[in-house]
Formats: sequence, structure tokens, C-alpha cells
Amino acid sequence: MSVVRYFLLAVLGSGICSACAIDSTEPSAAGDVSGPSADIHLATLPTRPDLVSGGDARLVATGLTNTPVTDVRILVNGLESEARFVSAGGRVETILTGLIDGANMVRVEAAAGHYGELTIVNHPMGGPLVSGPQLQPWICATPERLDAAESQPVTYTSGLKNGPLDAQCNVEPELRYFYHTTDQDCAIPLGQEDSCFRPFDPNGPHPSDMATTTTDEGRTLDYIVRVERGAINRGLYDIAVLHDPASPEDELNAWNRKLLWQFGGSTGYLRRQAEPASTWALDYALGKGFMVAVSSHTDASRNANRVVAAETVIMLKEYVSDRYGLVRYTMGHGCSAGSMQQNIIASMYPGTLNGLVLACSFPDSDGHAQEIFDAFLLNQYFESDTFAQLNEGLTDTEINRKRAEIAGHKDANSVKNFGQFRFAYVPGVWGDEPMSNNCRLPNDLVYDPERNTDGVRCSNADHSINIWGAYPETGFGRSTKDNEGIQYGLATFLDGRINAEDFVSVNEAAGGIDLDGNYVDERNIASTEALAAVYRTGLITDGHVLAATPVIDLRGDENSSVHYNWSSFALRDRLMNANGNLDNHIIWRVGLPGGGAPWLDQEWLEMGMPQLALDTMDAWLTDIEADRAAGNDVEKMRRNRPEAAFDFCYLGTDYSTKVVDQDVCDADPGLMLYSSIRQVAGGPRSTDVLKCALRPIDRADYQGKLTDAQFDRLKVVFATGVCDWSKPGVEQQPSLGGWMTFATGPGGTRLRDMAQSD
Repeated sequence: MSVVRYFLLAVLGSGICSACAIDSTEPSAAGDVSGPSADIHLATLPTRPDLVSGGDARLVATGLTNTPVTDVRILVNGLESEARFVSAGGRVETILTGLIDGANMVRVEAAAGHYGELTIVNHPMGGPLVSGPQLQPWICATPERLDAAESQPVTYTSGLKNGPLDAQCNVEPELRYFYHTTDQDCAIPLGQEDSCFRPFDPNGPHPSDMATTTTDEGRTLDYIVRVERGAINRGLYDIAVLHDPASPEDELNAWNRKLLWQFGGSTGYLRRQAEPASTWALDYALGKGFMVAVSSHTDASRNANRVVAAETVIMLKEYVSDRYGLVRYTMGHGCSAGSMQQNIIASMYPGTLNGLVLACSFPDSDGHAQEIFDAFLLNQYFESDTFAQLNEGLTDTEINRKRAEIAGHKDANSVKNFGQFRFAYVPGVWGDEPMSNNCRLPNDLVYDPERNTDGVRCSNADHSINIWGAYPETGFGRSTKDNEGIQYGLATFLDGRINAEDFVSVNEAAGGIDLDGNYVDERNIASTEALAAVYRTGLITDGHVLAATPVIDLRGDENSSVHYNWSSFALRDRLMNANGNLDNHIIWRVGLPGGGAPWLDQEWLEMGMPQLALDTMDAWLTDIEADRAAGNDVEKMRRNRPEAAFDFCYLGTDYSTKVVDQDVCDADPGLMLYSSIRQVAGGPRSTDVLKCALRPIDRADYQGKLTDAQFDRLKVVFATGVCDWSKPGVEQQPSLGGWMTFATGPGGTRLRDMAQSD
């Protein structure tokens, strides 16, 4: 019995008349592919029929007007199913169970020869769905840590009572309960002594300090949260929702049918199943009746493969649909890499996330990676003898100012912070304990250029090799790293903030990073295959595809971290360039120091910013959902934008007045934008040019500030040319704009272009 079937709802809901005639209601279906000769049309919800997983599917039918249930047969692979259609939620539907992996022919027959057929392609609960071949080795988590044995590496703990059922790390879902205390000064994160949420025994008495909550449907309830932990796509998930333990486990009558997905930040390349790093304990969402979901595969510290993250969301949403009912809409929520994931998923798999709430945001991974790459190279130069000799006699303050000026940053320390993320390019590290950038595997399994050349490579490129593909000569993951033609410090030099020798020297010394993550003298040239893949798939977030998705971006004073203020405007520039407007994009800025997740920061919470973002996005999506007037998705997004959805900032000296004059906001010390290393080099703030087009170096560009000898040195550095920022980047192109699968190989195929069964 599959994990999903084990927990399948016995009924689809209350008040259903299984013997009544069935109404014909047109579904808003994903993937209606009934044959042209059929007059009964079949579809699956919430996902396409070729992307079903777990052995179950919600089947929706139209064309059964006034047909009694007893006169309708459902056949799966030629065998009659016990499933029966019912009217529920304005749809005619049923839950099919027992689907085999691969293609399943579903036929619905009614009286007088009326029929419909649909091929449903089922995928294992352990995946994959669209990401292509799964990474191996992969180590399942266990209830308790297992020490290494002859055939078993050390395992992570799962937080479950029972162990994995198979090599795909599937587990039987388990339930835990928590209650919210009445403590007014409690901490949101779990695991602290003063946590707002404490374990609750559903068979015991109600604690005296249990709080109540009022949902957005007006119901006042004991604040008890039911948390289900299980495994989907080899990752562990938690889904949390208000629940009365006295009611049946599968009756989530306090759930408002809205899903909030919490995406986690950082970056990592595990080949291990691990507990989610993100917390489900989002007080202001749970208390309103939202279901909150987290997964280790959508925690970027656990998994940096964005396609695996996307398919995990798709699969878990289907699981929720089959077990608990259809989700009305899904709202994303996350900081740093948690924002990247939201943007990328909305770009690659539009409709998977209906609204995005970003914090400490970046448009995507590969655009942001440019700054990490460049910062590492600049730091190498800043620590060199050449740089030291050029700056003899200067104070440390003057030297650090020069470092910041070349990078466009607020201070030199932030350049160092960015450069420290170089580990994303390192394919393996040997050490006493497994580290995040060696996939958390034991040393004998990990690649080392001298000691273990056949070992597993764990860089970002290798962790997502199913997306990029490999260099045929090495088998290593293809790279989008490129700095050919980049003139580091160009604007700073032309403005007179560094001299000619500074400018020439930094470009002579820039160098690059080899496939083993080591500094080399030669600059990097990206794989054209990888560049084409990143653009055509939407991994470089496509502003045009994102045009219909509401976005609220929360930004603090983050100019001394790796979450620079200008990053929020990088996505804004892409939207403007693609659509000519910013109708779907809101930025709220607060001069609070530091980055991090506003929904966990007490000052942000006390200001009400996370709550306002949730309420505003909720109102936006609710009105879009209810809009039945004519118009496309962009038009519906635009005309339902709430009055509260406008740009504003709170200045660092005044957290009581919303300032709408963006020039005033930009001038605030905590809100100043500064720039990236590539902006100083002449590139766009949008960060979507990964490899620039080249043109011959031209002495006239340097305003007479170079000697003959200095220009000759630059001609050697830029023998192939300098960046021509007036042209699109190499292989830069709009994405295909549809859902992608990598089951067909690296580079991906748009699913709607694949052959579909009737």
C-alpha cells in the first residue's frame, strides 16, 4: 500500500449525495487532454495528468449532465475501479487509487455510448517528477543516528519514530501536536525554552496556558497545531495546520484551504535526507487558518537544485489535494535563497506559486552567483603583493575605501562576505567531519583532485548536472561562470576614484576559478550549452513570465551583508524591461539594520510588517480567485491589486511614517542602494547578463586617462574584446514560458511540446 493510499480520505467531504444525478461543471483544469471523439472530458487537479505522483489522482469530469452515478463506470487499465464520481466544490470528481508507475489508461463510460479517456502518467512518491535522474548516492535518514558500518554511512535523524520503507526514503507519515501559549513575550522559533509553541498531548488535559485564535473565517478555536511529517521526493516535509484532536485526523475543518510555503535560505549540496531547516511555526499564518508547509528540498541549505525544489512543491500540493482537499492558492514566503526559489519556481513552473512574499531577496541563483564569483577574484587581488605595493603609504581606512569603490559596495567587509561563498564552486572538501560542500558524505565517497578523482563531485554545477549537463571531456558539470571582457572598476576609474594603475592592475590580476574551485590566472568562459539552458528554462527568472504573479518584497538595511539593497531592484528592472510596468511588484523598505527573515525578527513583527505583507497578499489573491470577469491573468492581477499594495519605506529615524517618495527613501543611509561589481564594470543592475557580448577594446573609452603602456597592457588582458553592454548577453533569450522537464536530458523540454495521450 502506498504512503498516500494509506492515508487517503474515505470520503471527499460532508454533504455529498453519492446517489444523486451529477451536475456538469466546467473545471479550471490543468491538462484536459480528452480525445476529440469523446464527449466526456477528463482532467486531473491540481496538476497535469502526466505529472501525477504517489499512485493517486483527483479526476474531474465534465459532460455527465443528469447522469446518475450508478450508470457511470470508471476503468483503470481495463479494470473497473471502485471509485465513483461525486459533486464536490462545484466540480464532478473522484479520487483514483492504485495507479501503477508509468502510463495508466483511464476510461469513463456512461449510458448511450458516451465516454471519455485520459492517460494519467503516475510517478513514484520518491520521485523524480521533472528533474531527471536523481543523484546517487543518497542516504536515507533514520529515527536515530546510525554510525558508519561496512555498507552504511552515518545517517541523519529524521525526527520520526519509524525508519524508511525503501531505497527512495519513503516513510509512513507521522503526526505531532503543538499548542500556542498565552505568553506574550514568547519566541517564534521552535526548540527554545520560551518558544511560543510547546508539545501537546492530544490524549491529555488542555494546558492552562493554551491560547485561542480567531481564523480569517471568523472561528475562534483553541490554538492547537497538527504537524504531519513524511517524505516526498526523498525529502522530509512538515505540513502544519490548526486542528482539534477530538475530530478525525483527516477532517481539517479549521483549514481555510490556503497554503503558505516557507522556503529556506543559504546554500548546500546534501546527498542525504535531512529534517527541514525551516520552521513551520509562523504564528500569524497558522492562527488565521493557513496550512504551512516546509520541506528539506525547499531549504536551500539542504538542496540547491531549483528544479528538485519546484517538483517537490508540485508533488506535495498534489498529496495535500488527494488527502485533504484542493488548495485555493499557494503563497510563497522566504528570505535570501528562499526568495530565489520563489522567483525561479514562479518563472519555470508558473501557477505553482500564486503570490510571492520575499525578503533579503535576489532574482535568482545564477545572477547572484556573479557577485560571489567576482568578489572572490577581487579579494584575491586585494590580498596580493601587487595591491599592497600600489597602496604603500595609505591608511587602512583609505585602502578599504578603495576596495569598496572598486566593488561598488558600502564597505570592504561586504566584499569579503560575498567572496566567502566561493565554496559553492568547490567540488569536494576532505575533512574530519562531512561538510555542506562535500554533500555531507564521508571522505572516501567524495571527489578530490589528488586522492579520489572518481569520487562524487559536490559543487553547484555538479549537484544540478541534470539541468546543465556535463563537459564531455571531463564529466564535470557545465558552468555559467564567465568574466571574459569584464572591466573591473571601470566606472570608479572613469570617475577618478581610483587611478589608471589601479584599474589596469586589477584587470591584469583578475583571473578566474577552475572546475575544482581553485584560483587560476585565466579568466572564465561559460559553457554556451549551460547559458542556453539557464535562459530557455526560466532559471534566470523571466520577468515576462512573472508578470501575472503578485510580489511583495520586504527589504531592510542590508548593505553590509551579502543581501545588498539593490538586489530588490534587480528583479524590478527585469519586470520593467520585459513588461514596461511594475504592476505586480511592491517593495517595502525599512531602515532596520541587518538582513534575515523579517517574520522571525521581533522588531519587524512589532512593526507589523510581516503581518501586513501576509494580509495584503492574501487580499490580492482572494480577489483574483473570485474574479470571473473576462481578462487574462495579468489583467486580473492588475485590477485586483489592493489599495495597500504600493511602494513605501520607513526611514531609519522614523518607523511611524510611510514615505512614498522613492528619492527620499534612496537617500536614507540605511536604504541607499549602492551597486554590484558588474554594475561598476558597466553591466546592468538586472544581473541577467551572465556572459556579455564583446567588442574590440577602444582607447577612446578611457577619456585619455591611460598611458600608451597601460593601454597596451589592457589590450593583452582583453585580447578577445571588452563587454558591449548595449547588446544582449551571449545566448540571452526569453524563456520558453512553460513547464519544463529534464527527464528528456539536460537543457530540458517544455512539457506542452511533448506528445500527449488522448
